[in-house]
Amino acid sequence: MNVAATASAGLGLFFVGMRLVSAHVRALSGGGVRRWLAGALTRTGVPALAGFISGALTQSTSAVAFIAIGLISAGTLAMPVAVGMLAWASVGTSVLVLLAAIDVKTLVLYLLALTGLGFFSGLEQAERTRHLVFSLLGLGLLLFGLSMLKGAVAEVRDELWMREFVEFAGSGVAVAFLAGFIIAVVVQSSSIVVLLALPLVHEGLLNMDATAMMIFGASVGASVAVALLASGLDGASRQLALCLAFMRTAAVAILIPLYLVERYFHVPLLFAGIRGASTSLSTQAGLLFLIAQLTSVVFVALFKGRIISLAQSLSPTSAVEALGAPKYLIDEASDDATTAITLVRLEYVRLVAALPEFIDDLRPESERSAHSPGLALRDAASRSILVQIEQFLSVTLHANPEMDAEIIFDARRRLTALTALQDSLAQFTADMLSVLPSERPAFANALIEGLHAILGVAVDASTDLSGEASSLLLVLTDERGALLDRVRAELLSGGVSIAGREKLLSATLLFERIVWMLRQLARLPAFADSASAMPAAVEAHAPAAAST
Repeated sequence: MNVAATASAGLGLFFVGMRLVSAHVRALSGGGVRRWLAGALTRTGVPALAGFISGALTQSTSAVAFIAIGLISAGTLAMPVAVGMLAWASVGTSVLVLLAAIDVKTLVLYLLALTGLGFFSGLEQAERTRHLVFSLLGLGLLLFGLSMLKGAVAEVRDELWMREFVEFAGSGVAVAFLAGFIIAVVVQSSSIVVLLALPLVHEGLLNMDATAMMIFGASVGASVAVALLASGLDGASRQLALCLAFMRTAAVAILIPLYLVERYFHVPLLFAGIRGASTSLSTQAGLLFLIAQLTSVVFVALFKGRIISLAQSLSPTSAVEALGAPKYLIDEASDDATTAITLVRLEYVRLVAALPEFIDDLRPESERSAHSPGLALRDAASRSILVQIEQFLSVTLHANPEMDAEIIFDARRRLTALTALQDSLAQFTADMLSVLPSERPAFANALIEGLHAILGVAVDASTDLSGEASSLLLVLTDERGALLDRVRAELLSGGVSIAGREKLLSATLLFERIVWMLRQLARLPAFADSASAMPAAVEAHAPAAAST
């Protein structure tokens, strides 16, 4: 009974520690660290280091994969960089495995003592140190739980049921592989599978053959788990998950033949080197896990382009990603403030040009834009571009601390105004669409066509340096309170259902707000750089993008 209690407590501490480490390390990687990471990932060597550290701290390539998916969706991380980062994240997960493979009782005691000192000092309550204290506590509990499991296994190693379990687990390489695969799919981490197997390995209850196949099965299982979790995603997000599955599975496909040749033909290959490095079975298991992850790194280095191409063919870029990709922003341009701001202005003009598309769903098909994507797609794509412009501005400011703050302020003021305008246009269209065309009063179509005309002038004003279009826009957006009062009176007179009347009232108020916002944009000074003034070098290097 004492052994069962010890094993249960050890397992419980292990999972509590793993959850604490995962949750608080993710919190540590947020905020300023995340912003630094987004800006630093374009530098040589940083993605590999960032992946290694992230994997070592979270102990889950899956967790790092979904962090990378978020950065890719935000446009701050390129696919080739993300794939390399994930390969090194796998290597990072082997750190804890190697640490747990040795006797770490003294380290555990010092970790718990250090954490206790942190709680005594009140550091767990301070925002700046809270996540670090809880991360150390999680690591201490995790390793302490493994120590308890090792002790419990040592006590029951000669029990009949344990011998029968071990005989079953080692009865064939397929059984060990399947066990590692299933557990990894459930826990979504290959390193956790190996960590849980170490107590059995330490006591000699699992031989190296069974341990190796369990490690290989866990590697494939963790990859399948990520692919299953990403099945609801599309485009680049799912492509990255597929790349992770490919590289982990390929590493296993490389190592298993080496294992079989060495086992059945007695050719000294992989295991001979591992046995030469250490006589401890636990350490040998940790080294094999490390080699499996390093094999993924080598495979990615040799075949990264083909891996990405295969993932892209299986999960094509989504419509939102294609339309929401910036056309002019170039990562390398952030080092030059003048070029960077010019590119930001070009993207701004491109977004303004897409404003009429927000209400295309309300107009007859024959009068819509030739490539109108529809409200939902246009809204999502424009939001994506705005987020990427803002992040590009942040990187530019960090790279050029001496640049004029007024330039950044002007750009961000325009982006904020454009964001609010897009939101209002999207809501205006949604409200109008919720009312059947047959129920819409005559003034509703007049509002739609009038707004479309005003938006067309706003598009012209964004590139007209003469100021004529801006002057016309000011005239068109002049005070229209009396007109809107008549519209509201007509609406309230009846002829529309209560639900439709509510939506039409909302749309009318939104129309008034949109006109006011367009007037504010018209009052802003014209951009000095327009699409026609773009430097030839910028035009030559601007990546192709879907038409707005």
